[in-house]
Amino acid sequence: MEFKNGAYWKKIKMKAFKQSMRDLSARLQNSEGSEMLPEHKEFYEWFNNRHDDPFTVDIKKALHWFLEYMGRDNWLDRRKKVIEYFSKMAKSLYEEPERYDIESDEGRMAFYEDWVAWYLYLAESLADRPAVDEPSQSSRIWPFFATIGKYNVELKKVKGIDAKLHDLLKKKINQPDSILFELVVAVCYLRNGWTVEFIPETGKGKTPDLFVTRGDQNYFVECKRLAKVTEYSEEERSQWLKRWREVLPLLIQYPYSVFLDIEFKIEVAKTDVGLVAKAFHDMASSGAVKHGFCVENEHIKVCAKHMDMQRIRDHFDKWMVKYPSPQLHALFDDNYDPQGSYTNACIAKLVEISPDNESVINIFADKIDKAYCAKWECTAIESIDKKAKDVKNLLVKAVKQAPKNSSTIIHIGYETLHGPHVEYVRDAKIVELLSNFEFGEKDIASIFCHSFQPRLFANNEWDFAETTRYFGINKDPNELLNENLLMDRDGTLKANETHWSQDMAEYLSR
Repeated sequence: MEFKNGAYWKKIKMKAFKQSMRDLSARLQNSEGSEMLPEHKEFYEWFNNRHDDPFTVDIKKALHWFLEYMGRDNWLDRRKKVIEYFSKMAKSLYEEPERYDIESDEGRMAFYEDWVAWYLYLAESLADRPAVDEPSQSSRIWPFFATIGKYNVELKKVKGIDAKLHDLLKKKINQPDSILFELVVAVCYLRNGWTVEFIPETGKGKTPDLFVTRGDQNYFVECKRLAKVTEYSEEERSQWLKRWREVLPLLIQYPYSVFLDIEFKIEVAKTDVGLVAKAFHDMASSGAVKHGFCVENEHIKVCAKHMDMQRIRDHFDKWMVKYPSPQLHALFDDNYDPQGSYTNACIAKLVEISPDNESVINIFADKIDKAYCAKWECTAIESIDKKAKDVKNLLVKAVKQAPKNSSTIIHIGYETLHGPHVEYVRDAKIVELLSNFEFGEKDIASIFCHSFQPRLFANNEWDFAETTRYFGINKDPNELLNENLLMDRDGTLKANETHWSQDMAEYLSR
């Protein structure tokens, strides 16, 4: 039982500096470099070279391959629906800001109706429409696209690839994450010298996803991927929003911008809906907020303070900020946590950068007059345990689909979005599960668990971490895959520890 970790490649994302942003390309051609601020000069250098970045080049290779298979007319029709969805959202944001709820299901920055079209739109916009991006989405999918793009020539030769592309791009299953996972697993075997074949569905029941051969060895490969977040996480977020909507009217009435730091000590749903609002009301009424103050009981801890508006104004003197974005939260929170959960509302001047008929999600804040932001978390043991969902159900399905008379390798993928406290618990569950699991008559060679994590930083950069846990059942995993990181690129930093251990060390060193 061993593990490896490849962690933390950094990518610089779009920044918008302070000027009229209606015609960015023309200004790039006409600006005098000697008159720029150093950080603006750095931005221009990135902007001018953005098409040459190897990471971007590989993403575009995957995009062009996918669009070629999808067909131009099909793509234009599906892209149109993505643009219409976000155009409607932008209209509401501009015309009825007082009624617009960016934290509602209708306001969430993702196109749930057609996930793969949403991913492809982000990939199409990369570099070509640099103001168009949704960092929380793109940071989690770019590594998959880049890996597929880098090895697209090899993948095109794999038997059964057309059927897999059909499932991804044309079939109405709307689950691209699972298929993208299968594709990068296939790449991993190709990199390790295996011949790979995608196994077509027969309609007579589920079958493994891949068949791999190398010399006189051959194995079936089954791939399973956990949903991005658990149903419990979604319900917890929904319960939090009910409490946010209770406190927001009080924040709006308060004369200063306010930051709240909230810890639920019991499950959020078990607290009174008005508890946060009451805590803030009591602090505001007594004048405690301006001094930075906390109230606490056995259910909750609420800290409130005035935001440092001078720091925020200084930033806006130089830069516009994507709205909404993690960078905006970083301005509101002096101790920004890239894995924290934030909710905000602002009185802001908004600007649409480089507007055209194909550009959406390109809204930036040019000025913030007032802001209200809350960082929240639930530290209840019950909450952590339910968010730390193990992979038992996926493992059971994978073993069930394994053939009786052949050896099978299982790959399970999941995202680690709730921070190290949750991941330590999940990891312990997985180790215990695999140590005691009864495989019956099935010949399971090895099991690889791949966990992925993007983090978004205050400086508008992001990184991506992957940890591969591998478990030998009837075969040494190292003999199967000497290199078992799925998103291994030049410049990746590797360590023989999990990325949540690294995150915890970072957290404790603050």
